Amino acid sequence: MEDILNERQKTVLKEVCESFILTGIPIGSRVLSKSSKLSCSPATLRNEMADLEEMGFLCSPHTSAGRVPTEKGYRFYVNFLVEFEKIGQKEDNLIKKIADISKENSLKQQDILKSAVKYACEKTHLAGVLLVPQQEHSELRSVKLFRILSDKAMLVTVDDSGNISNEIVTVPTETSDDVLEKLSVLLNAQLCNKQYHQYEQEYIEKTRMLISRYNNLLSQLVKKVQRAGSESAEDSIFMEGFLNFFDQPEFNDPNKMKQMVALLNQKDNLLNLLAKSLESKSEIVVNIGSDTGLAIKDMSLVTARYQGPNSTFGKIGLIGPLRMNYVNVVATLARLSYTLSQLLLGNNTFSDE
Repeated sequence: MEDILNERQKTVLKEVCESFILTGIPIGSRVLSKSSKLSCSPATLRNEMADLEEMGFLCSPHTSAGRVPTEKGYRFYVNFLVEFEKIGQKEDNLIKKIADISKENSLKQQDILKSAVKYACEKTHLAGVLLVPQQEHSELRSVKLFRILSDKAMLVTVDDSGNISNEIVTVPTETSDDVLEKLSVLLNAQLCNKQYHQYEQEYIEKTRMLISRYNNLLSQLVKKVQRAGSESAEDSIFMEGFLNFFDQPEFNDPNKMKQMVALLNQKDNLLNLLAKSLESKSEIVVNIGSDTGLAIKDMSLVTARYQGPNSTFGKIGLIGPLRMNYVNVVATLARLSYTLSQLLLGNNTFSDE
């Protein structure tokens, strides 16, 4: 992918991205020629920009003769052109101050996390989201139904990490213990990561036919198990700094404002996105535009993974327009995630990483 552009095109794309990130103003060839490291005429740069537009890396807004990066352009910039650096000493001292205050005042985990995401928003002028430490996703090992009353059963699940959860469910009073056993077999077949022998497969098929009348109950039980696996407490996610969006020129449009208000009401969606992203072992993940999973496509979401107590992990992230300063955002989140991990694990010393 990196070889799709020649060196001059890479330089032009990098300079257009960085100039637009800084100013928010579409970049024309004449303006670029004055600041470019390339010794090229405006006509040459215009041709290169036209080629980049044809390849989908740049586009021309209707209201301007200049060009701006597309999603594809930003992805190439982040993956191949940008040089990520550590944050400056001034910012690093502020993060260490958060750590010192947290230790001196013996702040609770919730207070430490809120301080971290608030700082990230103030530093970058973006919106912040934080997923509190969660157990990593484990496959279900078994599902079992036990009768406790004539119309009540206990639904018990065990995952590969040994975590056990249970919930009382309502079942028709005529449901026999034999039927509950067969429902357990079906739930295991449908939800657990198991390889069944042929005789078990045949038994499952017979069971399906025998209890077809319980399909509705079975469907409800499947939903309960799946929902229990994905549900998190209301305080599992913190959101901060969403008013920063209204300082961005991209969000002056009334329709965009409506979309942003709608995004604020999509807390469950953000929670699920962050929880799902924990499956990635990458320390930093940059999702651009349509990759984010957000309802608003021309936005980016950058997340960093941090470690909590008892083998748990969380995510701290920043949401902003495609035109966000990726270098600054990645550096800030990298340092914050490291600091959070040290604090939550009870370490009292901080390296210069």
